Amino acid sequence: MVGILVEEVMTDKFAKIDINAPLSEAIGIIEKDNPDLILVFDGKTYKGVVTQDLLIRSHLKWDPTKAKVRDVYKHAPVIAPKEDLSLAARLMIETDLRSLPVGDKANISGVISDIALLKRLVEGEFGKKPIKDLMTSEVITLLPDDTVAKALATMRDFSISRIPIVNEEGKLEGLVTLHDLIIRFIKPRFKAQFGEVAGEKIPPFSTQLRDVMLRGIITISPEATVKEAVETMLEKNIDGLIVVDNENKVKGVLTIKDLLLPISKMTEKETKFYLQLAGDSYLLSDFTRERIISDIKKFVDGYSDLLGNEGIIYLHVRRFNEKFRGVHLYQARMRVVTDKGTFFATGETWGAIQAVHDALRAIERQLLQKSELERDLRYAKRFIEKLELWR
Repeated sequence: MVGILVEEVMTDKFAKIDINAPLSEAIGIIEKDNPDLILVFDGKTYKGVVTQDLLIRSHLKWDPTKAKVRDVYKHAPVIAPKEDLSLAARLMIETDLRSLPVGDKANISGVISDIALLKRLVEGEFGKKPIKDLMTSEVITLLPDDTVAKALATMRDFSISRIPIVNEEGKLEGLVTLHDLIIRFIKPRFKAQFGEVAGEKIPPFSTQLRDVMLRGIITISPEATVKEAVETMLEKNIDGLIVVDNENKVKGVLTIKDLLLPISKMTEKETKFYLQLAGDSYLLSDFTRERIISDIKKFVDGYSDLLGNEGIIYLHVRRFNEKFRGVHLYQARMRVVTDKGTFFATGETWGAIQAVHDALRAIERQLLQKSELERDLRYAKRFIEKLELWR
């Protein structure tokens, strides 16, 4: 516990939208105000939220002439005003949200944002920590010759909202963000469907990143403090910083989520890893969902010495229409971000559980390879015993 209540940090100003509104209206709100999320209501009843990430996925799945907010919103927890900020941080991590509604489902009184939470906490000892201890050092980057389509796919696959653009030497040249790509490439397609930009040329997804990336990027040194980082984010109204050395080479990325993680652990010290389910996970049966969660927990427990002490597991489940003997074809994209590294793998086969197991096997191989323990059979044996995959 940090000893500060949600009500001390929350605001009563927030964006909202009706559940039956068209997606174009939600995109318009994001373009105008750039909120972390939009609260969704059915009349006066709170239902959930719409985020930029949900909108980017909706573009790939829904016909914008027919899609409504009800097609893409997701459920999000409501936190009580009297709860501790450490619980708010934990819920933000678990739900992958930058803000949370405050109140109860019958009466939403406001929202609490991650940056407001951090602004309050950096005045103490937490603000004196160097960011090199909290930043993500294994950074996903792209080159100026890469395309917008590749950037969007990378953001989707790795659950990230910004990508540094570097040259062949690893020096920073620019940045692309999910918000900018929505405004420049996805929103015009919604408008075109409604006839609002008839005759206008819509930029193609094959556009090179050098032509659309942001330049003059705000950066920070690995030696800077958390307080300095948060103050910079507040001043520049950004939610992440690229960390570079004296030669402008990218050394890491510091996001608000990186800063929330240690705060979230003040609620439940036993919690080491958070699991975030996305994609078509809502289609899974209760049994399948519980089995997947259980198997991932066993995997983490079995490889705790290689995975480290803390981290986040992102699992994006996709269900295809194809069936074999009544079982759907599934794809499981998994990204494991730990204090000892970042690992990514994809499994695709018949059945959600098996697809997740395939992804876990691939991550297992990466762990063993990184630690040069491929021949140490005790890990393989433990993995088989834990998950009982090869009977």
